[in-house]
Amino acid sequence: MKLVLAAIHIKATPRAVPLGPAMLAAVIRRAFGDEIQTRILDLFLNQPAVECADQILELDPDHVGLSIYVWNRGLALEIASILKQRRPDLVIFAGGAEVTADQGGILANPAMDFVLAGEGEELIVETLGRLRKGATIQEIAASARPIPVKDLATLPSPFLDGTLKLADYGGALWELSRGCPFTCDFCFESRGTAGTRRFPLDRVEAELELFATSGIGEVFVLDPTFNYHKANAKHVLRFIAAKAPDIQFFFEIRSEFIDREMVKLFAAIRCSLQIGLQSVHDEVLRNIGRSFDSADFEAKMLLLHKADVTYGFDLIYGLPGDSLEGFRASLDFAMSLAPNHIDIFRLSVLPGTRLAETAPDLNLEHEACNPYHVIASPTFSRADMALAARVAHGCDVLYNQGKAVPWFGIIMEALEISPSEVFERFATWLESSPSEDLTQTQRDFIGSLFEEGGNSLMGSVAADIVSYFGYSAELLDARPMESDRQYPPSRCVAFNHDPVDLLTQMQAGTISLEELVCTLPGKACDAVLSANDGTIGIHSCNLPGGSCL
Repeated sequence: MKLVLAAIHIKATPRAVPLGPAMLAAVIRRAFGDEIQTRILDLFLNQPAVECADQILELDPDHVGLSIYVWNRGLALEIASILKQRRPDLVIFAGGAEVTADQGGILANPAMDFVLAGEGEELIVETLGRLRKGATIQEIAASARPIPVKDLATLPSPFLDGTLKLADYGGALWELSRGCPFTCDFCFESRGTAGTRRFPLDRVEAELELFATSGIGEVFVLDPTFNYHKANAKHVLRFIAAKAPDIQFFFEIRSEFIDREMVKLFAAIRCSLQIGLQSVHDEVLRNIGRSFDSADFEAKMLLLHKADVTYGFDLIYGLPGDSLEGFRASLDFAMSLAPNHIDIFRLSVLPGTRLAETAPDLNLEHEACNPYHVIASPTFSRADMALAARVAHGCDVLYNQGKAVPWFGIIMEALEISPSEVFERFATWLESSPSEDLTQTQRDFIGSLFEEGGNSLMGSVAADIVSYFGYSAELLDARPMESDRQYPPSRCVAFNHDPVDLLTQMQAGTISLEELVCTLPGKACDAVLSANDGTIGIHSCNLPGGSCL
C-alpha cells in the first residue's frame, strides 16, 4: 500500500513544518513497517489545485490523506475533487481541525471517502489495519470514531525517529502538550477531550537536544497556554537556556500565570511571547467564557518590559457585546503597553465551538463558510466592522510590517492622537499614496500629521527618527545574495538633521520630540546607513572627506 499524507501550508516559512502528517507517518511505520509506504508532501496555498493534484499523483499513491484547517479547506476539497476525477479508484480521506469540527460538511464533498476526526494516531492505525484486512470504504466511513490518545508517552517522536528531517525546514513546530484547560467560546481547542496531557519530559529534552544540534533557527511551541503548568514550563525554559541558547522560540501564554521567576527564565533565552488579550472589557469577555483584570495584566506586562522580554498581543473585533468604540479602546490600551507586535483578527464563528451554538441567540450574523467571519451583531454594525477592519489593516502595516516599536511611543506622545485613530488614518493614506518604500510612506504620513497640527519642525525630527529606525531594520533584515559583492548592505538616506547628533541625544535620554526640536540644529545631510554584525554604521556624505561618524 502506498499512502501520501499531504500538508497544505499557508506559505513557505520555517513554520511550514508538516508535524501532524509526520506524527501519523511515525505511528504507521511503527505499526506496519514497510508494508505501508508513507510519503509526506508539502503543498502551499498559493499553488493551483491542479498543480497540487499533479504532485500527489506523481507519487502514484493508493490512498491520500489531506490535513484540512480553516485556512486551506477550499483548496483541499478542490484538490480532492481533481484527484477523484483523474483516479476514481483512489481512496481519499481527511483529518485535521476543520474535519473534527465539521465532519458532515467535509463528507458532503463526493470526492471524500471518509474522515478521521479528532486525534489521528491511534485512529489511522486502526483504520489502515481494517482496510488491509478487507474492510470496505463504506464500512470505514460508517464506523470511524475519534480515539483520543490517553497516554502521549506511547507516541513516537517524528523528530527522534527521523520521520521529519529538520534540515529540510529550517525550523520546527514543537508539541509539548495537548488539550486546553480553558473553555473560550470562540475556540475549539478544549472541546472533545477535557483537560491537558503532557508529553514526558525525557522526550521533550531529547527533542530539544536534537533541535540544538540541527542548525534550525526557530521553534514555534504549539501549546495554547505554554505557562499554564508553571513547574513544567520553568523546567523547559531552564533546559532551553542550557541546551539551545541560539534558537529563537515562540510561545503562546496567559498573563495570569506569569511570575517573577518565570520572567527571568524567559529573559534568559531568545524568545517572543504571544498573549491573548482579545479585549480589555471584562463584560465583553465574560460573554465568551473569559475574564480580564486590567491592573494585574498591566503589572505582568511591566515585569516583561523591564526584563526586556519580547511580547505581543492578540485582539479580536466583533466579539458579542463589543462595539467599534470598545474595540478602539482595547487597541489603545494594548498600544499603551508597548507590545513588539499586535495581531488583530475579525471574530470567526468556527464550527463545533460553543459560539457556533450560541450565535443565533446572540444575533451574530456570520459567514456560513470558511473563514466564518462575523459580519455584524446588535452592537457592531456592518459599517463599523468594515471600519474596524480598516483600523486593523493600518495597524498591521504601520506598526507590525513597518517595525515601528522603537519610535511609535515617542511620536504618539507628541501627536496627542490615539493609536487607533492614527492606524485608521494611515489605512486611508495607503489608498491614496501607495509606495513600495514602506519607511518612506511612514515618514511622509507622520510628517503630514505634524503639518496638520502646525508643527513642521517637530515633524522634521519625527521624520528623521522614522527614517533611521525604519531603514536600519530593513538593512539588518537583509540577506545578501551570494552573487552580491556589496556587503555589508547599505542605503543612502536624506535626513533633516545630523543623524549622529540625533542618536547621541536619544541615547543620552532625550526622548521627547519637544526637547529634540530645541536642541537639534537644523542641519540637513545625506547619510549612508550600513549594517554589519547586527549593528548600524552611519557615514555622512556631507562631511569633509566623507568621514565615518
